[in-house]
Amino acid sequence: MANATKLRSLVTPKQMERLRDYVPFIAIGLVILLFWMISGDRFMSVRNWTFIAQQTPVLMLLAFAQLIVITTGSIDISVGSNLAFSAFVAALGMLWFGEFGLILGVFAGGLVGIANGLIISVLKIPSFVTTLAMLIIMRAVVIIVSDGTSIYITGGNISGGTNISSVSAPWLLSLGQFPAIFIIAAVVAVFMWVFYEKTAFGQQLRAVGGNEKVLRLVGTNVTLFKIKVFAAAGLMVGLAACVNLARAGAATPQAGLMIELDAIAAVALGGTPLTGGYGSVVRTIIGALTLTVVRNGLTIAGVPPSWSQVALGVLLIAAIAISLNRSKVDVVK
Repeated sequence: MANATKLRSLVTPKQMERLRDYVPFIAIGLVILLFWMISGDRFMSVRNWTFIAQQTPVLMLLAFAQLIVITTGSIDISVGSNLAFSAFVAALGMLWFGEFGLILGVFAGGLVGIANGLIISVLKIPSFVTTLAMLIIMRAVVIIVSDGTSIYITGGNISGGTNISSVSAPWLLSLGQFPAIFIIAAVVAVFMWVFYEKTAFGQQLRAVGGNEKVLRLVGTNVTLFKIKVFAAAGLMVGLAACVNLARAGAATPQAGLMIELDAIAAVALGGTPLTGGYGSVVRTIIGALTLTVVRNGLTIAGVPPSWSQVALGVLLIAAIAISLNRSKVDVVK
């Protein structure tokens, strides 16, 4: 007991905070080492890491959307349904207007974000309740609009005599493969880092999460700002939907089912507190990559899917327990 007290006295709060910043990097290093020892070359093969590079971008973009919202102290659990809706709008846009119709998917995601922001800011309904309702509504809208069918992206024309809806866009399918999808993700990550770390908007995100009242006192229209926050997050979801459409090759009513939990987990694994106030783009990328690597490694190791979910839950609790700065949390509810 005395030794533990002495150890705590030797480590300053600043040093502890710096140590927490490295937790996501240490965690992914240990995870990779563990699965390398278990599965060997099957896990470390170029083919497997190419697969990981194809799987991570969509989750990473959704985690960016969550990071924007969570930094302000809110949460958006509608991103999975928004992903499905935006992908379907993008596919319909291409079906009706040609290749440029793809951009309608990005705008569709932004509109859902604006709707979330308006309800939260104007009607003063908590973000969890609002986005839970939006999750249900948008999933139902996708099912109604699609009539339970999918729109497929193909590399050529489907022959006549079929009721399958399809769009011939080989260029889009190629964007969903490695290395193109990796390059797109890297470009968006750089843009996100600049947006989050180097702009006034990024600083205001932290200010709203840290102390919203102070921001109001300096004359900022917080109501309008929150609408912008959810609109920005929605646009990122719309972009993720287009990338997922390219990767999956189809817009389906089931797309993005439960992926909102993975996006939240990726942000948490990156060390961003769900209470808001601060966050990191780089660590969020590491969080998304860690989640993908763990799923992939457990699958290669032959672990049943149900036990994989248990392992991911334990990992999430452990990461939050280590990275959480309890000095900034007065009450746990």
